[in-house]
Amino acid sequence: MISEQLHVYHSYDDPAWEDDVRQICASLLKEEGAVNMALHHLMAHFGYISEPALVLVAELMHLTAPQVFAIATFYHEFRLEKPSDTVLMLCRGPACRVDGMVALRKSMERLLGITVGERTADNKFAIESSGCLGICPHAPAMLIDQKLAGRVTTSKLEALIAERLGQ
Repeated sequence: MISEQLHVYHSYDDPAWEDDVRQICASLLKEEGAVNMALHHLMAHFGYISEPALVLVAELMHLTAPQVFAIATFYHEFRLEKPSDTVLMLCRGPACRVDGMVALRKSMERLLGITVGERTADNKFAIESSGCLGICPHAPAMLIDQKLAGRVTTSKLEALIAERLGQ
């Protein structure tokens, strides 16, 4: 089933963002892997890691900004740019490919005018891909704004896109 609810992130535009980052880092400072954990928390809280937040994490964790940047760019799941309003993450696993993901990808690309790895000019949509989402019995599967969707059909996907485009 495809969820119609968008995930709402906190904003770096809010003047209190620094307090949020300080609180996240303070709660993790003594933990093993504190930097990675802090970056994951920032992703969950803001949807991406801004450059000022990365610099603040470095300061709070007693590291240099390049050290934290190296960690943030090493792991694929960390974003350093604001995500699109709707992120469609396709599963490239064998079960999903066999069960129709290629047709879904082509439909998405046609409707949005972008390919995997791109975002629309208005930043409303991005298409990304993952090696495997691990829910093979529910193929074809994808993540829609970090929410799992299984047994996705072209018509369900087209309806979701049309709805989010306001058509």
